[in-house]
Amino acid sequence: MNSLGKLTLILSSTLIGIAAMECHATEGPKEWPIITRQDDMLYEGDTPFRFFGLAAPNIHQNESQVHPDFSNRFPDDYEIRDVLASLQFIGSRATRSFSLSIASPENDGLPTYVTGPCEYNEEAFQTLDRVLALCHEYDVRVIIPFIASQSFKGWKGVDEFAALHGKERGAFWTDEAVKEQFRHYLNYIVNRRNTVSGILYKDDPAILAWQFGNEFDSYAPDRGLRSSDWEGPITEWSKQMAAYLKQIDPKHLIMEAGGNKEALIADPNIDVISIHLYEYWNRLGGQPTELGPIAKKAVQSTKGRKPLMIDEFGLATLENNAELMRTIRDEGIVGGLLWSIRGHRRDGGWYYHNEGGTPINSYHIPGFAAGHSYGEQEVLDLLRREAFAISGKPVPALSAPHPAPILIPLKDGFTWRGSALASHYSVMRSSSENGPWTVVATGLHDSVIADVAPYEAKGESTPIILWSDQSAQAGQTWFYKIRAHNAAGDSGDSPVVKVDAE
Repeated sequence: MNSLGKLTLILSSTLIGIAAMECHATEGPKEWPIITRQDDMLYEGDTPFRFFGLAAPNIHQNESQVHPDFSNRFPDDYEIRDVLASLQFIGSRATRSFSLSIASPENDGLPTYVTGPCEYNEEAFQTLDRVLALCHEYDVRVIIPFIASQSFKGWKGVDEFAALHGKERGAFWTDEAVKEQFRHYLNYIVNRRNTVSGILYKDDPAILAWQFGNEFDSYAPDRGLRSSDWEGPITEWSKQMAAYLKQIDPKHLIMEAGGNKEALIADPNIDVISIHLYEYWNRLGGQPTELGPIAKKAVQSTKGRKPLMIDEFGLATLENNAELMRTIRDEGIVGGLLWSIRGHRRDGGWYYHNEGGTPINSYHIPGFAAGHSYGEQEVLDLLRREAFAISGKPVPALSAPHPAPILIPLKDGFTWRGSALASHYSVMRSSSENGPWTVVATGLHDSVIADVAPYEAKGESTPIILWSDQSAQAGQTWFYKIRAHNAAGDSGDSPVVKVDAE
């Protein structure tokens, strides 16, 4: 479209209602019991509950590619449904969000879930309300960590929680006043009534488990401290909080986040033991670490006592992932979540996240050529087969993309709001709003990883141009629409966009 020069872009009136357009879900379960534990197994009613899937760290809060006005800090209905539809396609009956964010001056004004001492952001929690309500439709249960041990940009954790209460670094684990404030936080969450479904969180089967936090074992090494000095305080904190959480929510499972594993396995209030397994961050002598043997060794200490869950794994070769999944399945580990899925952006394209300089730029369903360098398609195909197999179900047929995409004009081209499960797109053009229509581009992709690094580094929030109409003649009015495709069919057409060239 660069040849058109300066454009006045007029959207068709049919776009006014695009926020209401949703990804459809297959009918959710009529009876959906809260997941329970017996010895080292999880149960859905009387049926063992095991799973493979993907962690969905941003399903409740976007960490990057956030607009200057923060208007997309919290996912909307479209973005949440897009992730859940993708998880459902994979067969991921469980997922894990990342922890809830804590206010800090270093957040640069980004909205957070916890805004001050015993103060909570209603807008943020309404997003989590919608996530949990929609989980019922898509038959996906979510693990929710309360807080991070890390201090990531825009996603602060335990040190910032202590600072809110005027305490120094490390006081989170030992200061009785800070502990009491954290109990207030736990009480607020489990007794919250969902504004969408009306269900109290402590009664909601959409919650697979509460997890105290993210990677408490990394607290000391992340700060250059000795792990041996902090294992005891973290373990004691976890036991105290587990006892309190079971009092106020006896129905849900509690999953630890770090500390002395043997002490936590023995604790009657902790139900699930977790580990994270990565290849690229755990290399020995420069060679890939075999993840399967580590998982096999870990489950030996929990067998017959507590379920073991690998709630994050990956950053690995296809073969390493495959061997780990076989180990999970054969050794009776309850489940594993590949790190990690990112969904479509409401204003075009996808969210991306690069993992510490590894080749992995997050996973985008159903897999694209742009992810060829890290075997995105092959890994997702493997994960889908394993997810349905561990659930004892056949892999279902692919369904057509949904909902119809939304074409969005930019200054020098177009982006679009994508369709779940779409493999590619076609753009049609006409000189009349009513056609006839000519296909002017097909085989288009909205996965453009090559642009991610500068995009994130600059903190930009403007969507990437995905297509420009180089053949349109200037000085005319053109009408455009777009359609999503995959091997099962197409989505139907988007609303029409009118482009006036001056």
